[in-house]
Amino acid sequence: MQIGVSTASFYPAALTEEAVEIMGKMGIKNLEVFLETYSEYEENFCMDIAQVLNKYDMKASSVHTLSTQFEPQLFALTSRQRDDAVKIFKKVLKGAKIMGADIYVFHGPPVRANSMPNMDFKRIGRITDELCDMAAEYGVRLAWENVCWCLYAYPEFAIRLLEHTKSNIYFTLDIKQAMKSGYTPYNFLEYMGDRLVNIHLCDYDEEKRLFMPGRGSFDFNQLKRLLDKKGYDGPAIMEIYGNNYKHYSEIMDGVKHLEQIFS
Repeated sequence: MQIGVSTASFYPAALTEEAVEIMGKMGIKNLEVFLETYSEYEENFCMDIAQVLNKYDMKASSVHTLSTQFEPQLFALTSRQRDDAVKIFKKVLKGAKIMGADIYVFHGPPVRANSMPNMDFKRIGRITDELCDMAAEYGVRLAWENVCWCLYAYPEFAIRLLEHTKSNIYFTLDIKQAMKSGYTPYNFLEYMGDRLVNIHLCDYDEEKRLFMPGRGSFDFNQLKRLLDKKGYDGPAIMEIYGNNYKHYSEIMDGVKHLEQIFS
């Protein structure tokens, strides 16, 4: 597996381009680029990021966006809303291609946290197929992430989605979001099958407090064993929050801890 770090781990102390530069100087070679606002979806911005990636011989395996800015509207009830959202979505896909990333981490529409709304999976599946086809045109795989406050907040969502889509939908596993949804990551893994292409890692304890990897109580070794059984060898991205550390050197401590287990 390729251990990496999300640029979101540096928010809000560093802007996205600054986070990439910092990681380059730290020697981190794999990352997820979290584009934080509309101006960062523009081609010129993504070209600037690509130059920094090349400068430090880094690989952006995935892109993420501030999804609430447009992803909910991809499922809107009017064509005008959907069309405007698609324009932004395609900008991000083009940016991903420029930066060499082939995974788009997708949240989709939000819901009330820890609720299970009625879902029209036929419609969700049809729109998802369209989005996956758009992504494929840019050499990108759409990887729907489990998130406690979005549609994919319970494990069986994956199998229902697969029943109503073609063969080009993939998944991102977020272990902290699984915990926040009231499940274990293994509950979600069961239904993701061979569509898992990306993982978000952090640590947490029995009180659901988040930590730098190695400082909580999550059993990363058990996760590694289960991923090995599935034959997973893709990206494993450390995604933490700014209040999980005080100094950037602690980020490298987290990376080294994960590398000892997963690499």
